[in-house]
Amino acid sequence: MTRRGLVVVALVGGTIGPEPATPQDARACFVVVDRTGGQGRQVDVGGGFYRVFQGGGIWAHCRGQDTRWYSDSVAWYQDFDRFDMIGSVRFEDATVELTSERASYHLRDERLDARGNARLRNRVTGSVLHGPRIAYHRRVPGMRDTTLLAAGGRPTIAYRSERDSAGAEPYIILADSVQFRGNSAAMAWRAVTIDRSDFHAAADSATLDTEVGAGRLMHRARITGGDSAYTLVGRDIQYRLVDRTLTWIQAEGEASAVSAEWLVVADTVAFDIEDDRIQAGQAWGDSSRARAISVSNTITADSLAIDAPAQTLREVRGIGGAEARSLLDSLDADADWIAGDTVVAAFGRTADSVSTLDGIVALGHARARYRVFPQTAPEGPPDLSYSRGDRITAQFAANRLVRVDIVGATDGVYLEAQRRRVP
Repeated sequence: MTRRGLVVVALVGGTIGPEPATPQDARACFVVVDRTGGQGRQVDVGGGFYRVFQGGGIWAHCRGQDTRWYSDSVAWYQDFDRFDMIGSVRFEDATVELTSERASYHLRDERLDARGNARLRNRVTGSVLHGPRIAYHRRVPGMRDTTLLAAGGRPTIAYRSERDSAGAEPYIILADSVQFRGNSAAMAWRAVTIDRSDFHAAADSATLDTEVGAGRLMHRARITGGDSAYTLVGRDIQYRLVDRTLTWIQAEGEASAVSAEWLVVADTVAFDIEDDRIQAGQAWGDSSRARAISVSNTITADSLAIDAPAQTLREVRGIGGAEARSLLDSLDADADWIAGDTVVAAFGRTADSVSTLDGIVALGHARARYRVFPQTAPEGPPDLSYSRGDRITAQFAANRLVRVDIVGATDGVYLEAQRRRVP
């Protein structure tokens, strides 16, 4: 018998020579060599185990399974229950297609470890994973109820879920290491980025489950709208997806949300998303108070509710010790301010779509301090008015205060500025 013939016969049925000392029934894959193209040899290592080495190209499969592979050469270590493939490795089963420079199939564990320019394509979803090393844990009844994938060395993943239609845009995931469970759950660690046309996300680590439509970005997290229309930052960020579309984002821990016209800062900031634009949101905190900063005012309160349909600011409601100041610098002594248990600020748009403050209402223990520019001296130092009441309403035109109405138990002080008399 030639060496080549010995190898072919020995591998058929998954055993070599005498029955090995370790039972093989627990193993799901019994290796069958379909064809070889070169010479080989086998070595008896004792205990009923053999090692087989074959070159010239080897085509093989698992008996009774939809599993096939090819490599330029193989080394089968029966005592280790491991089948090594070297050079131009191609592997496929019902779930994946994989190519690499080298690979080891651990028969007892039903695990394929691929190394060197490894590329795996999920035949069910179309996801593609490309990196220096990939570990594929096959789904095997009685051993593993779902497939597991792990990759290191900073792989690149074009990730799709089982529900995606053909040609659907993938998530492009970059990370130092990743793990996938089944066709819907993904985890990534260290310097993670997730990109798609409608958003960019980054964090130290991340999870994504397209089956339930939820994801999380952990530690130094950031998520930005696809055209940079908004950005949310926080220690952690959670988000939801419906039909692959981003619908809700919540940032926690020194959180902030920014758009072209306003900034929201709080312990926690959450927004609804529709058509890739922020629609409405909330902000609150325990360690710090929430702030909403627009081009003309800063509103501070225990919590904020924000209405911004199509990311156009319409109303900000501050609840709990709320205050609105006319300048961005809340410590500026010259800033006009209005305060109360609740403060509601309404915003409009100019003809050229510039945001303007239309009015502010303070309710409950309302107070206001504002400057008054008399018509007799519009360019001189302003008078000062301090008022209290149950309800105070301030009206604005072109972001300038034009009228104040006070309702309820009212009192106040009006201070006229000293002006030079003209002889």
